[in-house]
Amino acid sequence: MDTHELVEQYFALAVDDDPERYLAQFRDDAVVVDDGQERHDLRAWRRDVPAVTYGVEAVRPRENGADADVLLAGDFPGSPVRLDFGFGFDADGRIARLTIAPAR
Repeated sequence: MDTHELVEQYFALAVDDDPERYLAQFRDDAVVVDDGQERHDLRAWRRDVPAVTYGVEAVRPRENGADADVLLAGDFPGSPVRLDFGFGFDADGRIARLTIAPAR
């Protein structure tokens, strides 16, 4: 899979009801940095994420990863918000690092 397909897969699994399918796309030692907070327990982090929808507006591949511009909407203050998702993939296409931050 190319990085664009991996990003599309991420967002498809992000709204999937099966958390195991979602978590399986991450390496066991993956790190998520969500709004400046580094998270290593992805199962706990995922439980804290409210139900949202993702509107992927652009994907820019880069070496060993991709950046995505996303419009995120849900039942939370300030919705919708624009966020930058930065993906770092390993050689097998699994997510090694994911950074989520307000759009610049």
